[in-house]
Formats: sequence, structure tokens, C-alpha cells
Amino acid sequence: MKVFKDNVEINLTPKELEILLFFIKNEGKVLSRNEILDYVWGKNYFGEVKTVDVHVRRLREKIEDDSSNPVYIETVWGYGYRWRREKKV
Repeated sequence: MKVFKDNVEINLTPKELEILLFFIKNEGKVLSRNEILDYVWGKNYFGEVKTVDVHVRRLREKIEDDSSNPVYIETVWGYGYRWRREKKV
């Protein structure tokens, strides 16, 4: 599977791709870090939940125009993240 931004291929890791697909499948829904962790790493994963934050940050750096002011992957403070297909105006 390939991901493109402005007709340029973006190289994503397998985990970044899984996270992106999970976001797109759940567009508009707030996903908790634990939901993302369970989907991408599996329910038997025993590492830190903060690994989700690290992977989301790296994904943002690749797909957002300005990763410090994201428009597609919205942080829902204290809970998780939400995918927005449309840019905020």
C-alpha cells in the first residue's frame, strides 16, 4: 500500500500505516490511546501507552503541513485523537 501527499509518496512504517488506516476507518470518532494500542499492537501488548503518542507525532510530521499545528490528526486532550478529513477553516 502506498500513501501520497501532493502527488509525492510518503514512506510510512507499518505501524504508522496501521494507525493512519485506523483513523480513516473511524473518521470523526475520538479514539483513545488504548483503542489505538489494541488495534495496532494487539490486546496482549504490555508496553507503554505513550508509544501511541510517539507514533502519532511521527505520522503527523509526515502528513501534516505543520506538525505543530495539525489539521488532520486532532488531539483530544486527556483522551486520545480524532481524524478529520477536511482541514479546519
